[in-house]
Amino acid sequence: MDGTRRHIDIVLNPAAGRGAGRKARARLEKALSQRRVEFMVHETAGPGHATELATKLARAGAGIVAAVGGDGTIHEVANGLLSADGSDAVLGVVPVGTGNDFVKVVSGIRTRDDAYDALAHGSPLAIDAGLARWDGGEEWFVNAMGTGIDVEVVRQIQGIRNLPGAAVYITGLVKALVRFRPIPLIVRIDGIATELRAMIVAVANGRCIGGTFRVSPGALPDDGLLDVVLVEEIGLLDILRVAPRIMRGTHLGHRAVHHSAARRVELEAAGDGPLFFQLDGELREPAAARVTVELHPGALRVLGAPPARTTRHAARLRAEAV
Repeated sequence: MDGTRRHIDIVLNPAAGRGAGRKARARLEKALSQRRVEFMVHETAGPGHATELATKLARAGAGIVAAVGGDGTIHEVANGLLSADGSDAVLGVVPVGTGNDFVKVVSGIRTRDDAYDALAHGSPLAIDAGLARWDGGEEWFVNAMGTGIDVEVVRQIQGIRNLPGAAVYITGLVKALVRFRPIPLIVRIDGIATELRAMIVAVANGRCIGGTFRVSPGALPDDGLLDVVLVEEIGLLDILRVAPRIMRGTHLGHRAVHHSAARRVELEAAGDGPLFFQLDGELREPAAARVTVELHPGALRVLGAPPARTTRHAARLRAEAV
């Protein structure tokens, strides 16, 4: 990957960002042509199609497969690449979603122009990935998985239209608080069990969930560890106090918040009914009472910003994590 006439297969979700993906195509094609990048665009037709496309491209020998969309599109493309045995394809990203959590910490990319530069001149960075397994299924995640109120938030935002990214998630949280009841769980972190009624359980590789909530502010995507954040059952007044702190990333000292690092996490429903969860913001509702998460260090290569910018970005993340 020397940056000259590299070829990129682009998996574009036209529905991402409430139609922003479709509008972004012309600008994307112009930007890559100006940067002398050869590319082919593959548009998705619905949920799951990005994974299918990415798997086929990786198995056919693609060098770079870029996800143009939101965190859901990146999630699907990453799953396609990670599931293609023997492939060394690199994931590229162009953020065109509502939350755009993944790019905040991984790639040194803040704007779409940064993303175009990364596609043209960037270098691969190895990051960790989590593999969630449950009875009847398994799926990778690259930013975070979790259960608790964030599952209800995901449900609520699916019906919200015509609001900007941060407002969507805040509105979803307000609606979720009306409906949500803490869930009884047994959480095993590297084999050590804790039983609690949980407001939030986040198993994170990245720092942000929902675009604006810095649930795991010290997480690093390449340190060989998952950040685990548990928020116990608290009253409404405490919720109103803690929520702004989560947005700022200053909540880890609260009495109801527990933070640790792990390589393996198991979540088990302690009450009746199945355990629902989200993977990179994608809701999963299997008929299962337990989900196990294992970290795979350096499992995914991601095309980061050009080297000098990536080095500065990585140094800043590590300084903030101290």
